[in-house]
Amino acid sequence: MKKIIPFLITLFITTIGSSQNNTSTNQLKFETIYYDAIYKWVAFPKAEVDSTYVYGYIYLDMQAGLTFNHEGTFHIDKTGKLVSCKKEPYNMIKMRLGNKTPNVALLSPTQIKELDVLPIPDWLKNYKKPIDDAESLTRTGYHLNAVGGSKKALEFLLKAYKKSPHHKGLEFELGFAYNALGQYEKAIEILNKATTHDPKNALLYREFGYAYLNLHKLPEAEAIYKRGVEIATDKELSCEMAINMANYYFIQKSKDKFNEWANLVKQNASPNSQYIKYIEYFEKEWESKR
Repeated sequence: MKKIIPFLITLFITTIGSSQNNTSTNQLKFETIYYDAIYKWVAFPKAEVDSTYVYGYIYLDMQAGLTFNHEGTFHIDKTGKLVSCKKEPYNMIKMRLGNKTPNVALLSPTQIKELDVLPIPDWLKNYKKPIDDAESLTRTGYHLNAVGGSKKALEFLLKAYKKSPHHKGLEFELGFAYNALGQYEKAIEILNKATTHDPKNALLYREFGYAYLNLHKLPEAEAIYKRGVEIATDKELSCEMAINMANYYFIQKSKDKFNEWANLVKQNASPNSQYIKYIEYFEKEWESKR
C-alpha cells in the first residue's frame, strides 16, 4: 500500500502549506482533510511571505489516485472578495496528493462565483466515472487507504463487499482499513473468510496476523504469520511478517521466541536489508542489557 509521490509535486504542496497566514480573513477555514474534499473546489493555505492563495479542484483519478487540478491563484481584496488570477487554459498543472498535503479550505458557492469558474469543471467529464461497481468501489478504497483515509475508504469498500465479497483485492483493502482504524475483530472476521476463499494470498495473512498480534492473541498470530511466511513468494513480505513477531517478543523480553522469529527473518532477508539491521539492533540492545 505504499504510495510514491513525485518529488516536485510534494515540494510544491509542502511549500504552499508550510506557513499558514492566520491574519487572513475568516472566510477561509483550512480545516478539511484533502480526501474529504473529493470533487470540491478548494484553496491551499499560503506562506506568510505570499500575497496569493492557490486554488483548484480535487478529484479522483482511478489510476493515479487523489489529484489536485491547479486552476490559478487569488487574493482577497479590501471588501473580502476573492479576486482570481487564472492560469492559461493550455497550461494544465496536476498534482498528486499524499500524506504531506496540508488541510484545505472548501470554497463556498459564492466564492466559486467570485473566482468565475464553473461549479463542475468541463474537463472533469474525462475523469469522473460512476463509482458503483465492485471494481471502482475497491479502487477508490485502495487510493484512500494509501493516503491514510481508511475511515472514508470503508464507505466504498463495504458497498463493494455487499456486491461481490471476493472481488480481487477487496478483502485485503477491507482488512487493511479495519487494522488501520484499530478495529481488529472486524479485520479478523473479514480475513478469516478471505483466507478460506483464497488460501495462498500471502498479503491476506500479513493483515490477518497483524490483527491477532494487536489483540495479543499470540498462538493465533504465530500460526497465521507462519502460514504467510510459508506461502509468500515475496521475501520482503515474509520478512515483514517475521519482524513483527520478533519485535513483539523483543519488547516482551522473550529471548527464545525472539530468536525463533529472528531466524526466520535471517532466512528470508537479503544481506544488508533493513530487516537484518533491525534484528542486529535488537540483538545488540539485548547484549548491552545483560
